[in-house]
Amino acid sequence: MNIHRFLLTLFILTTVNVFACECSYIKSVEKEFKNVDYVLTGKVISIEFLQIVKVDKRKSTIKTSKTLDKLDVFKGSVWSKITLETIEVFKGKRRKKNQVIYTGTSGGDCSFYFKKGEEYLIYAFKDSWETKELRESKRKYKNIIYTNTCTRTKIIDNKEIANIKLINN
Repeated sequence: MNIHRFLLTLFILTTVNVFACECSYIKSVEKEFKNVDYVLTGKVISIEFLQIVKVDKRKSTIKTSKTLDKLDVFKGSVWSKITLETIEVFKGKRRKKNQVIYTGTSGGDCSFYFKKGEEYLIYAFKDSWETKELRESKRKYKNIIYTNTCTRTKIIDNKEIANIKLINN
């Protein structure tokens, strides 16, 4: 009986909370187009990472890195900063020739994994709740665009782009 109690206590004390990505469902092209703030295509030209590190209750600092392994995920939220050469904007204001999109970096936050050199069709939100901590940390992050795997973001899909063009007219 004591061994059972010991094992149960050990199990309870060593249990770690794990958070998984959970998307309720992927919307149709029409619903997703209506729901998001931006729909665009672009080619990834760079990927960087940034981390929000709390200095105290009111202050935080942002570390940046070209590689994810230089940041400690246990010290604060880590984000992927994806810079795209914009090909076409279907919804939202075209900001510049290059567009910056943010996403998380781990599976639990529903991050979308981008590869440098690939072209994507991106559905994104402006100032989403996921980026609240980042937007509150520094002024330059006030108007950021965010995507994740719960959107229809994907490698370029010409059939879907044709549907978007029909919806957009």
